Amino acid sequence: MNNRFQKFSVAIISIALMLILAACSSPIATPTPKIAPSVVPTKTPAPTAAPKPIAIYSPGSLPAAVRSHLDEMIKAQPAQFTLAGDPATASLQVGYTAHADVPVIGQWVFALVAPFPTAIDDVPWSAVQSAWQGQPVTCEGCTFTGTLRLTDSTLQALKAVLGDPAPNAIEVVPPDQLTQKLWDAQPALGIVPFDELNIRLKVLSIDGLTPLHRNLDLNTYPLVVNVGLAGSLESAQTAQKSFGQSITNRDESKLSIVAMTGVTAMSRDFAASMDANGVLYPDKLIKDYFTTSDIVHISNEVSFDPDCPKQPTLNRGIFCSDPKYMDLLKDVNVKIIELTGNHLNDYGWEPFSYTLGIYESLGIPYFGGGRTITEAARAVTLQDHGNAITFVGCNPVGPSIDWVDGLNDGRPGSAPCSSPFPTMQAEIRQARAAGQVVVATLQYYEQPLGDYSVETAKVQADDFAILADAGANVVSGSQGHSIQGFGLRGNTFIHYGVGNLFFDQMQAINLRQNFIDRYVIYNNQVLSAELLTTMRDEAALLRPMTAQERRELLTELFAVSNW
Repeated sequence: MNNRFQKFSVAIISIALMLILAACSSPIATPTPKIAPSVVPTKTPAPTAAPKPIAIYSPGSLPAAVRSHLDEMIKAQPAQFTLAGDPATASLQVGYTAHADVPVIGQWVFALVAPFPTAIDDVPWSAVQSAWQGQPVTCEGCTFTGTLRLTDSTLQALKAVLGDPAPNAIEVVPPDQLTQKLWDAQPALGIVPFDELNIRLKVLSIDGLTPLHRNLDLNTYPLVVNVGLAGSLESAQTAQKSFGQSITNRDESKLSIVAMTGVTAMSRDFAASMDANGVLYPDKLIKDYFTTSDIVHISNEVSFDPDCPKQPTLNRGIFCSDPKYMDLLKDVNVKIIELTGNHLNDYGWEPFSYTLGIYESLGIPYFGGGRTITEAARAVTLQDHGNAITFVGCNPVGPSIDWVDGLNDGRPGSAPCSSPFPTMQAEIRQARAAGQVVVATLQYYEQPLGDYSVETAKVQADDFAILADAGANVVSGSQGHSIQGFGLRGNTFIHYGVGNLFFDQMQAINLRQNFIDRYVIYNNQVLSAELLTTMRDEAALLRPMTAQERRELLTELFAVSNW
């Protein structure tokens, strides 16, 4: 093949290849013009109106305490709630209710009461219901034929539980006249809000339940009325969620129960019984009287001595206690020790100083005695559940060897005093000015009328009245081996002699009978006194009295008391 042909062939092949490659390649893309997006104007949202506060109306028939509590809760949340002055403009109305389906924001507790010198203790709920219908009240050892007395506010509340009373079944009394009306009409029954109780009224339990005790089941105690919200259910549920169930006139976090006792002298036959039966033998049947109290007072008249002779000794008028007996006082939950007793230095001042060291090591405060006159005469204040309770006491009896510095030798001992008790009066006034509850005690003369009489001599009543007039809320006689009666002076409760607690005297029944006085204190006010009664059938073992023993004892003592 000649060269001209070869060149022509190559040219032809090159052209063919170029045409094939052009056919296989993608065409050149033409740019797409951009389109501007359409602009949609944004609307400004209309402002949302703030929800109106829920208007709540509380009628004037409710207790002032309920309305005050509600006012405080509403003012604390002004964005959510407001007070309505007119029920027509309110979404909700506060009122008493017995209906479980109504949102509840509190509970109001009431007490069945009688004048204090009433011997019965318990009334069946069925009897209260009968009284509401105008029927006589009958219970074990009692019959009440008169009307129930209460205030209009209490009447409106109890209608929610008991319905409308029968005609003439109820006497509505102004609050400031109720207590006196009950006393004037004895025997008489009334119903009072728990927080309006006073020391001149006795609280009666209902089927064994009393608002004076801790851990009260308000679902079973009958004199409880719910504070509920009527109106818009949604608003009521909102308010209930916000408020809880906090409106009450009985808040146990503000409640103190103080147990005051009589003579403790763990020696002689009492000590021998403990040695034989165990140190905790004496309180095994009554321990719950103490463990259900917040503050237990013990007037221990005898010093501990490591060298105390085995009991009983031949000299039955000289006392000491084995230090192991302190376990009994710890077992009854003692919170404060009174040292006005007149046997503290029977074995010399050294055992008493040793005893003070025991109390101090256990952190148990004491009053009415000490190492110096300043310590012995000072008042001691305990804080409990928001209450301030002050204790002060002294010993006007002696003997000199028992008093602080009684022999001019600097010895420790009880606080000496004499009527009109100027130091105690000053301590009482100072404590009362500070808003404290004051319990004043005296180690008084034991037999001013002889033979351990249950009656009270005029000189003793006059001296106890001095402390009451100084402002003491409670005046208690710690000296009495024999129980004695009571007194009321203004709003001061007086018990002239509480009787033997841990001591051995068995020669007369009134030496074997004993009181444990429990004072119920709420918001630094003494609301009530509960008298617990025990009996010793042998030297050291205390038991609760039977219902008949108790009723007979109270009837006897109330008859000789200074009301």
